[in-house]
This record gives sequence, C-alpha cells and structure tokens, in this order.
Amino acid sequence: MKKIKYLIITLLALSFNISSAYASSATLSTNASTIENGRSVTATLTLRNVAAWNVEIASGGSTSGCTKKFVGDTGDGKNATKTFTVTCKATSIGRINFFISGDVTSADGTNKKISGSKNVTVVKPREKSTNNKLSSLSVKGYELSPAFDSNTNSYAVSIPSTIKTITIEASKADRYASIEGVGEKEVSSGINNFDVVVTSETGVSNIYKIVVNVEDLDPINVTINDKQYTVVKEKENLVKPELFEDTTVTIGEYEVPAFTSEVTNLTLVGLKDEVGKISLYLYDNDNYKPFNEMLTTRLNVMFLNMETPIENFTKTTININGESIIAYKNDFLTIVKALNLANGKEELYTYDEDEKTLQLFNEKAFQELLVINQDIYIIIYILSAAIVVLLLISILLYKKSR
Repeated sequence: MKKIKYLIITLLALSFNISSAYASSATLSTNASTIENGRSVTATLTLRNVAAWNVEIASGGSTSGCTKKFVGDTGDGKNATKTFTVTCKATSIGRINFFISGDVTSADGTNKKISGSKNVTVVKPREKSTNNKLSSLSVKGYELSPAFDSNTNSYAVSIPSTIKTITIEASKADRYASIEGVGEKEVSSGINNFDVVVTSETGVSNIYKIVVNVEDLDPINVTINDKQYTVVKEKENLVKPELFEDTTVTIGEYEVPAFTSEVTNLTLVGLKDEVGKISLYLYDNDNYKPFNEMLTTRLNVMFLNMETPIENFTKTTININGESIIAYKNDFLTIVKALNLANGKEELYTYDEDEKTLQLFNEKAFQELLVINQDIYIIIYILSAAIVVLLLISILLYKKSR
C-alpha cells in the first residue's frame, strides 16, 4: 500500500514539473537604461509558451507616449515564443515608465494574467565632443620618427625594399570620433604617403601623415659619369622592353632582375638615379652603358657611336634621348650608327633630327651618286665654257665683217 502511495506522489510531482516546464511567462526589457533627452528607447515584451495573447505595453512619464496593444494566437493551438516592441522618444528630463498588462493562454488552455514594469532614466544631452586626436599611431613592426605624440601630425618611417605591404595601426582618443586610413597598405619602391584621418563627433577632421620610405638598406651603388645610381632589385619596378626576355644576373651578393636578347646577346639592368628615376642600362661584367632604344613602326634600334669616318662627311655630336652620340654630317644628311635589335646587325642610318626618324643609309650608293653628280658638274662646266668660246668667236667674226 505504501509503494502505491509513493508511486502516485511521484507521478503527481513529475506531472507538476512537466506542466511547470511548459508554463507561460512574460518578460519586459529595454534596449537602454539611460538615454539623453530627444533620443528614443525601445521596450520589448517577450512571451514564452503561449498559444494566444491579449496584452498591452503602456508608457508614461517623460515621453509623448507609445502605448500599444497586441492580440492574437499561433493559429495552430501550439505554444510559441512571441516578441512585441514599442519605441518611445524622450520629451523631457526625468523618467520613462513602461508597463505590461493583459493575459496569455497556453496550449493546454491555462490562462494567466501578466504584469510588470521597467523604467528608463532621461538625462540632459551631453555636448558633442570636439576631440579629433589619436591616442596611438604606429606602423606595425617599425618605429615612427619622431615618436608618436597626439599633437604631432607628420611622421616618417623607413622599411626594406623587400617589403610589399605594411600595417598602419591607430587608436582614437575619443570614443565618439571616427577614424579612417588604418589597416594593410601596399607600398612600392621610394616614397609612399599615407593619411590617417580622425573626425570628431562635431565633424571636424584631423589628419596624421605618414611618409613611408621603401629603401634599399644594402644598395648596390654604381657611379656613371660622376653621377650616383643604385641597381634596382625589384622586378615590378622595371618595364620589359620589346624583343627582350626576363632573366636575372648576379651583381655582388645579389641576384637582380634583368632582361636579355638572344639575337643581340645584350643584357639590361635597371638603375635608379639620385631623384628616383629608373632607366635601363647595358650591363657587361660590372660595366654600365645607357640603353638608348628607339621604337618606330619598322625599326627597334640602339644607337652606337660611329668610329669609322665617312668620306665627304664631317664628324659631329648629336643628342638623342638625352645622350650624346657621335655621328657624321654634311650639308644635307646626318648619318648615325645603330644596332638593329630585331636582327642583331649594326647598320648606318640617315637620321632626321627634327622628325626623329631613321632610314637605312647605303654608303656605296651615296658615293656613286656623288661621282655621278661630279661628272654632271664637269659636263656642265665644259658645256658652259664651250658656249662662252662660241660666243666670243661670234663677236670677233661680227667685228671683222664690219
């Protein structure tokens, strides 16, 4: 008999626990406990384990009011969780009061009254912050010069030429300010400028400037005509010329990018001058010469100095692409020597200094033409002399006849 009584008590307790687990409940919450006057706050009513509801969220106090009633059911008679919200705007300093009331019904038909309240404090609006300073600024892994100071707006940092990206890190001094210009940034050889902009809550911006100098910390120095150059070690800083292919050469301890031509057996490397300008130079066993390439619709050549004189021409110096080239010239033509990069042949060309155009020069044909011209001149001289003699004879005969 005692066992049966104990079993009944246990079943009743279990039934009570199951019923409690599925009992309806209501919770009232707000998205803020304190707001400034003129701003809004939202109250949320959460109903759990309800199949039908007839509830209201009411408001009072420092607000124009946002009371709202909610009536409905799940449609299938099953329990569900429902949320309802109202949003109120503060109209004066003080307190906004939220209240919930009504009743809910669960799936088993149990009806339950709900109630509750929540208060939100309304305070005087603070003045907008004018702070547009940084509390920290750095380039990750490197030291700024000078050391960071919130009142200093210009900084510099040097990094090795092997680095392709940097990370700018910064923190704003005021939580209401906004910040732009931080994060990972790409850099290239030479000077790179970056701005970190801090804008205050009032909309005033403050700019911190960082000059990142990507420099070769172990440069290969070259002196050409008393001018200083450094060998370019980064392929992306060079532009491959036509008729050349990518390659590398070893200069000192470094393997540097270069360009080569199987036809001409030439090798080109990049040199950077003191102002950062990069140009291609002929390289041969630590010897460097400017690479003067001229592109036309038909020719792709490199100019050479002329060492062999041309008959009937005078030796001179002309300027082509900023370089002085030894050439030969007469009253009508300028003759230059150039290496045809397409076939590897050294040829003579007539060069128009005004139009900067080239035409293949045939010295033999030119000299033959000069001989022909000289013969023509001789014939003209003879004919002219004969005409003069005949004229004189005619005059003498005329006088004698008279």
